[in-house]
This record gives sequence, C-alpha cells and structure tokens, in this order.
Amino acid sequence: MNAQRELLRIEIEQVEVAKLARMLTSLTTGVPNQTLRFVGQVGGETRYESGTFSSNHMFDPMNPDEGYAPRMAEHLAKIRQEIEADGWVETSQGDQSWALTFVRPEGAAEDN
Repeated sequence: MNAQRELLRIEIEQVEVAKLARMLTSLTTGVPNQTLRFVGQVGGETRYESGTFSSNHMFDPMNPDEGYAPRMAEHLAKIRQEIEADGWVETSQGDQSWALTFVRPEGAAEDN
C-alpha cells in the first residue's frame, strides 16, 4: 500500500440551528437535543455531508447511537453509499458503528 494514498474518515459534526428551534425541541421532548450530521473528510477537508439528525443522548451527545438518534442509521447508509459509489473502499471501523475509514484503490478516479 502506498503511504501517499488518501484516507477518508467519517466523522460527526454538530450543526448550528436557531436557538428558538433548539429550545422548542427541548421543551417538547424534555431532553436537550443536538443536531448532527456525518461528514466524510480527507485531511481535514469535508468532501461529503449527510443529512441532519437529532441526538438526545444527554450523557454523550457527540457519540450517538440509534436508540437516541432516530434516522442516524439511514443517514449513515446514504453517505456511505455515496462514498463507495465514488470508488472509496472501507478499510476499518472504529469503536462506533459510524467511525469508518475508507481508502481509494490504486488507479481509481479522484473526482472529489
């Protein structure tokens, strides 16, 4: 494997929403929510973004799981499909189901 090959990692990013919207969501659910999305990053540069989803995991909101973040799995599947369609191949998974790393095979087009 060439040491110069790019790695793409899926990360979670907090999305800023209007203060009023966040307050209303917290009032209706009784739990503070965070709006999150998945991003596919290469060298700190975002190349892919998923749709947003809410996480109400009050103990660790930046480490959501499907039980506290409805639609999380759906958005992960969509961004993963987009990444793989562009020729990236999954090489590893971290401690969380969404902590994925991809590499582009030798000779694959690099359109992104």
